[in-house]
This record gives sequence, C-alpha cells and structure tokens, in this order.
Amino acid sequence: MNDIRNRLQSYLDRVQAAATALDTRSIARIVELLIAARQRDATVFVCGNGGSAATASHMAADLAKGAPVGPITGLRTIALTDSVPLLTAWGNDLGYDRVFAEQLRNLARTGDVLVAISASGNSPNVLAAVDEAHARAMTVIGLSGFGGGRLADMADVAVVADSNEYGPVEDIHLMLNHAIAESVRAGITAATHRNGQRPDTCG
Repeated sequence: MNDIRNRLQSYLDRVQAAATALDTRSIARIVELLIAARQRDATVFVCGNGGSAATASHMAADLAKGAPVGPITGLRTIALTDSVPLLTAWGNDLGYDRVFAEQLRNLARTGDVLVAISASGNSPNVLAAVDEAHARAMTVIGLSGFGGGRLADMADVAVVADSNEYGPVEDIHLMLNHAIAESVRAGITAATHRNGQRPDTCG
C-alpha cells in the first residue's frame, strides 16, 4: 500500500511542479486572443492526437458552451478531431499527416485561430495544420511539452508544460483548457458590463 501511495504522490508532485512553472503571461495572451477572436466573429479550430485529441474536443465544447454570457453566445469553435469520416477519408487519400490541414483548407478564413495541441510539439499532422493556418493568415496558439518541440517555435503564442512525460503534459493541457475557458468567460462578462449590458446568469 505504501508503494502505491508513494507512486501516486510522486505523480501528483510532478504535475504540481509543471503547473507551478507555467508562463502565466503567455496564458493571459491566449485569453486575449480568444476574446478578440470572438469579438470579430472568427472561428477557433482545435486539433491534437490521442489524449490531445480528447483535450481538443473538450476545449471546443468549453469555449462554445462554457463561455457564453446571457444572450451573448460563446466562441464559434470546431474540433478538427471530431469527424471520424473526414479523418479516415483524408487519412486514406492523402495520409494521416494531412487530416487536420485539409479540413482547415476547406473551412478556415483569414483571421481565424488555430489551437494546436501536441505533447511532444512535433506531431507531423499538427505541424501541417500550423503551416496551413499560417498560409491563411490565421493566429496559431500552441500547447506542448517536452521542451516545446517545433510547435513552440511555429506558434504565435505557445505554452510549454515543463515535463518530459506524456501524462503530466496532457494533464496540464486539460487544466489550461479550463483556466482559459473560465478566463475568456470572465473577460466577456467584463466587456459586457463596460458596454452597459446586463449578462444573465447561465450554468
């Protein structure tokens, strides 16, 4: 029992250390970019693989549903991970490296935002999506770990979890999703009050 408890505590300590080391300035900048995207009616696209795909879906849901204030809607958000038919079609026809980029090629507009999530920072299909986003003059937000990888250098704003383990990195990214969504909601609420509107309470 003690061995199990020690392993659990060790894991929790590593996640806590990675959370404490986060760059809050970069996180705040991400919140600002997402609020600005909402104000100009831009679309936010999110992508990732494996556990990061689950985080991408979760983030899309939280930004779309969790960020509205009263009659004001949340962000227009699309998780590029969510259509199995599209993923398998593009994967079969052009290869898995293109499954996100080809969706952006069809859907994205200038001024939209891509949130690219890759624990290693080097996932080929995520980096291909970043290239496609740049070609369309989109803003790129990168969430990674393992020192950042190529994604950290390619993103306009990057947050790198200070860990070389997939579990803690993915935990940090999911935590960031919740922190960002809550902060976006608070920012929308503040802007609504400044404009003299009365936001209704929503769950």
